[in-house]
Amino acid sequence: MEAKRPLWSAVTRCPACGEIERRSCGAIAERYYLFGDEKIPTPASGIQVYACAACALVYKSPVPDPVFLAGIFERQMGSKWMAPYDYADDVAALRRLCGREDFDLLDVGAAGGGLLAACAAAGVSGRRSALDVVRFPGLERSLNGEFIEGFLDSPALSWSGEPYDVVTAFDVIEHLNDPFTAFSNLRSLVKPDGLVLIETGNTDSAWPARFGLRRWWYARLIEHHVFWSHRSLQYSAAGQDMAILQWEEVRHKSRRQLRPASIARDLLKVGLYRMAPDGYSRIASAFGKEGNQPCSPFAKDHFRVALRRI
Repeated sequence: MEAKRPLWSAVTRCPACGEIERRSCGAIAERYYLFGDEKIPTPASGIQVYACAACALVYKSPVPDPVFLAGIFERQMGSKWMAPYDYADDVAALRRLCGREDFDLLDVGAAGGGLLAACAAAGVSGRRSALDVVRFPGLERSLNGEFIEGFLDSPALSWSGEPYDVVTAFDVIEHLNDPFTAFSNLRSLVKPDGLVLIETGNTDSAWPARFGLRRWWYARLIEHHVFWSHRSLQYSAAGQDMAILQWEEVRHKSRRQLRPASIARDLLKVGLYRMAPDGYSRIASAFGKEGNQPCSPFAKDHFRVALRRI
């Protein structure tokens, strides 16, 4: 299914700090994006990848219109971001970080409510709320609070105004068009001395460093606009009076609970890609597959960071 051609917006300065000076990291080779069963052609100018000279944020230009993206999310929400994942370890980590068993939680990008359901199953009492662009199927079963509809970087979020002990944003901040507003919203959503737990791709990790940011699988998704490192994350957090409490390099959560057959399949893909990164797409096409860079089952190309609001 080929989607309508979206409107594209040029990004001429760093979305986080406003700096104009930047370093080119090259262009993404593919001339289309895939999302679910939709194939979206990129603009004739292609998609460029840049690194900010001031705060080190990596960002793409141009990016698709947010309303167009929200429409895709709504059409594909039954098939995207719905893979089962056991959040038991995440709930235990939240309890350790909070220093208590119970807390009010807002999960940004909650999708079907997997983390909220895990909190309920673990007996965490308190509000269990969600913020997302659409209300995903199954969310109501684990919701015990408010549903905030919108983007994290919306300048006018409509919510209760009652902040949370913990705000989680797993695989969310790479979607931002306006990181400054997003971190301002995070500061408002969390209580003083409360925690914000973030997980996202790490531009300083070995995997993109080896093959280049323009080839990184994480940068070749239509919904991913900005990419973070310790330096860029610290810059945006400090601007909203949040300090890094804990930092850990991790694998993407989809790689942490793979079965042996899936690991073997991914290792085969990675082996082919290592031998022929530029020819990999042709090899995949010969087998009727798409040829984006495979996701290694063992690469720690993400980080998890805990921020405390000062």
